[in-house]
Amino acid sequence: MSEIVSSIRTDTPVLSVVVPTHNVGAWVREMLQSVLSQSLDDLEVIVVDDHSEDDTVDVVNRLAAADPRIRLMSATHRGGGSARNEGVAHARGRFLAFADGDDLIPDGAYAAMVDSLRETGSDIVVGDYLKFSTVDTWRPTDSMPAFDQPAVGTTLAENPTLIYSRPCWNKVFRRDWWRNNDLSYPDVPRSNDIVPMVRAYLSSARIDVVPDVVYLYRERPGTGSMTAKADSAASILSYLDQETVCAALVAESGDPGLARTYARLIYDRDGYRHVSRYLERWTRPSDDDIDVASATKRLLDAIPTVPRNVPAAKRLALQLVAEGEFAAAVAMVSVGSLTEDDLSGAFVPWRRALVCAEELGLLRSGDGRTLSAPIVAMLTAPRGSEDVEGWRGVAQASRTLLGDSLASFVPESTLLDERLDEVLRTRADLDACVSEVSGEKTGIVMTGSVLSSSADVMPALWDAGGREASLIEASDVSWRSLDEGRREWRARFKIDALPLHRPLTLVVAIKDAPVSTRFLGLLPAYDAGDPFLYEVAGTALIVRRRRHWILRAGRRAMIIVAAGGRRLVSRAAGRG
Repeated sequence: MSEIVSSIRTDTPVLSVVVPTHNVGAWVREMLQSVLSQSLDDLEVIVVDDHSEDDTVDVVNRLAAADPRIRLMSATHRGGGSARNEGVAHARGRFLAFADGDDLIPDGAYAAMVDSLRETGSDIVVGDYLKFSTVDTWRPTDSMPAFDQPAVGTTLAENPTLIYSRPCWNKVFRRDWWRNNDLSYPDVPRSNDIVPMVRAYLSSARIDVVPDVVYLYRERPGTGSMTAKADSAASILSYLDQETVCAALVAESGDPGLARTYARLIYDRDGYRHVSRYLERWTRPSDDDIDVASATKRLLDAIPTVPRNVPAAKRLALQLVAEGEFAAAVAMVSVGSLTEDDLSGAFVPWRRALVCAEELGLLRSGDGRTLSAPIVAMLTAPRGSEDVEGWRGVAQASRTLLGDSLASFVPESTLLDERLDEVLRTRADLDACVSEVSGEKTGIVMTGSVLSSSADVMPALWDAGGREASLIEASDVSWRSLDEGRREWRARFKIDALPLHRPLTLVVAIKDAPVSTRFLGLLPAYDAGDPFLYEVAGTALIVRRRRHWILRAGRRAMIIVAAGGRRLVSRAAGRG
C-alpha cells in the first residue's frame, strides 16, 4: 500500500467514509465535494485508488492537498472489494460508511444517519436513495415495503424486504460492530457487496430505517461502469456465485418469512434482472452458456420454494436457463416487447420454450392466463402468415397450456390442417380490424374495416365455448367505402342470439372460416348495467354476455342474506 498523501491524524473522527476509485476522474471531484460539504462535526474520507489509468489520482491529490480530511492511498490488490477492505483497515471513525467515486451524497445525509445511530444504539442505519442518469431520475425503493415508513431498532426478521436493498452505500455502520462481526468484501468481478450486506443484516440485533434520501447513484453512460458490464459472462457468473452464498445464508437463518421474501428477490427482482440482461445479448450458443446454466441451477436449487404470484415468463426464463435452454429462455424474456417485425424469428424459440416447459414439468396452473397475451398476439398478428409452419408449431405447443381458450382467442388454431396456409394468407390480405364496440340493451354494436370488396367477407362472433365451435352471424350489417380500397362495416348482434358467459371473439368469416381481427380502439368504460363484459386478448376483442343487472343484483342480495343467516346461526350456537 502506498504512503498516505495527507497527514495522519490521531484523533477519532465521527465518521469514516471509504471511497474506492477506478477511472472516475470525470466525476470524483464532484463526488468528494458532496462528501466534504456534509454537516457532520468531523469526518474522514479514505480514498483507495484501484489502479486508475486516468487522472483520478491527480484530481484526488489536489483535493487532499487542500483538505486534510481526505486520505489517499493506492490499493495493494486489484478489485473494488479489496479496496474497500483496505479502506476499512485504516478507518478511525466511530461510524463507517461506503461511497463510490462517481456518485453523490445529498446534503445532510450522513448527519441524519449518524444521528439515528447515536440516539438508538442500533448497529446499522439504512436510508433511501435515488438513481439518476443524464435524462432521468427514479426511486428504486418504490417497490420495497421496508422503505414505506421509518423504523427504529427493527430486524431483518421483522422487516424482511430490507433484503431487497443490498448496496453498501446507503448505509452507515458502527465501526466496532463491523469489526467484531468480521465483515469484509470478497474480491470478485461483480456484486461484491451483496454477501457482506446479507451477513450484516443477519448479524444485526437492531437496524434503523430513516426516510431521508441519503445517496444518489449515477447510471454512467458508455461501457466503463459496472452497470454497463452487467450482461457479460464474467459479471453474471460472479453475481450468481455471490447470490448462491446469500441463498445459503438465508437458508441457515431458518426464517421461513425471510426465505419467501428472498425467493421473490431471485425470481422477480435481482436474479431475473441479471439473467435477463445476459439473455438480451444472447444470439447463439457459446462456451459461456454451460457455466451460466450450471451457476443458475445451483442458485435455484439453493432456494427450496418457488414463490407464487411471480410472472410466469420470469420464472420460466430462470428455470429454462438452469436447464441450458437459452433460446427458449430468450423467448420468455421477450414477453411484452415482441413486435410484428420480430415474428419471423420468434415462432421457433417460442415453440421450443413451450415444449421444454411442458416436458420439464415447469408449467403451473395459471401460467396459461399470464402467457396467453403474448401467444395470442403472435398468432393473431397479420404477418404470422409468413411462417405457416412456425405458426402451426406454436399453436400446437400452446394447446396444452391454453386448452380450449386457444380456440376462443385464435379461431384459426382449429384449422391446423391443409387449410391453414390459405386461411393465414387470407387473413394477411384482409387486414381486418375493429375500431369501436358498444353494448346496448338489445344487443352489441361493433365497427371495423377490411381490405376487401368481396361480398363473401362478413363480420361474425366466434363461439368456441359450446359443444361445437360455431359462427354467430350479425343481425344487421351496413357497409361504406373508405380510402385505399378499405371498406368499413357496422354490425349489430341481437342479445337473444348470444349465449351467456361464454367468450365470443369478433372475427370476419370468409367461406365459413373464421379469421382473426385486430382491435385498435378503446374498450367501453365499465358500467354495472352494461349487459356485456369486454377484454382484449393479444389483439383479439372478446365479449361476454351476462345476465340482466336486476337478476345479478337479486342473486347478489340472496348471497348476502344467506351469509348473514349463517353468521346468526353461528352466534346463536356460540351463546348456546
